[in-house]
Amino acid sequence: MWTYEHSRTTTATPAAAWNCYADPAQWPRWDREVARLTLSGPPAAGTRGTLTLHGRPPAPITIVEAIPECRLSTETRTPDGTFLRFTHRIEALAEGARLIHRVDIDGPSADDADFTAAVAAPIPETMRRLAEVAARRR
Repeated sequence: MWTYEHSRTTTATPAAAWNCYADPAQWPRWDREVARLTLSGPPAAGTRGTLTLHGRPPAPITIVEAIPECRLSTETRTPDGTFLRFTHRIEALAEGARLIHRVDIDGPSADDADFTAAVAAPIPETMRRLAEVAARRR
């Protein structure tokens, strides 16, 4: 298994950060990798959807955990069977929040340095943009 984690602080409230995660239509605003995200319902464990990354075919995605203003975890599989779990955590601070993104990869591509680097590389910029978008929503 391969794991990567990155965190960033923001002046946004946990509620504002959660609202960025909870609105799939807004994901492309803060995650440049995402062309489109659709969900079958509100963010809750078991909600299914489709994630389309730029230049990639749509992929099924499932929310496995959703705790408002605290945590959202999603799972997906690549065509070769590689399992990806993204966990997005929000920690309340005295003034704002700490945003933490973690990705766990297991399966055939977990040992592929090019694949894991491609997954990890955009995360710091994605989090910078998320922090900015969330701060404007407060």
